[in-house]
Amino acid sequence: MIRLLDKAFTTELDNSSLERIGCSVGSDVPFNIFGGTKLAKGRGEILTDIPAIPHCYITICKPPFSCSTPELFSLVKCDKIRARPDTDGIIKSLEKSDLCGVARRMYNVFEDILPRGGQEITEIKSVLLDKGALGAVMTGSGSSVFGLFNDKSEAQTAFGELNKIYPECYLVETINP
Repeated sequence: MIRLLDKAFTTELDNSSLERIGCSVGSDVPFNIFGGTKLAKGRGEILTDIPAIPHCYITICKPPFSCSTPELFSLVKCDKIRARPDTDGIIKSLEKSDLCGVARRMYNVFEDILPRGGQEITEIKSVLLDKGALGAVMTGSGSSVFGLFNDKSEAQTAFGELNKIYPECYLVETINP
């Protein structure tokens, strides 16, 4: 919307101005202004370009509940986190266009502390993995779950099975400019 307003009103703001506006709306808004593949730090507002994900298919499933980001952050006990995503390994895998390497290193610490819906997240991940996903994980603070696939037909099969239960399912294909 920020980019659309900038264009509609021909303000021709530079990227840093758009980024400042975006940060005032929400921490993850600058990413949505610029797009691409980024490493986000801080609250999500410090962005660094990283190599794009290799071509793949992604099945995304949103169960009929949401997760409260503030609630989940309040439940995180940093000294009790048992596993984390391997960010350095993911970046190295992206540099080699190794989708399997990316998928093996994905992890979401919020999955370990979900106050409700954890079993449903686990079941969705199981369907994705059973149907051939190279890896599956909950997005951000949830509740959507995605699986990465090399094979389109496997991604379609996972989509079809999940879509019988969950109306908010999507099958997408990555594009790299």
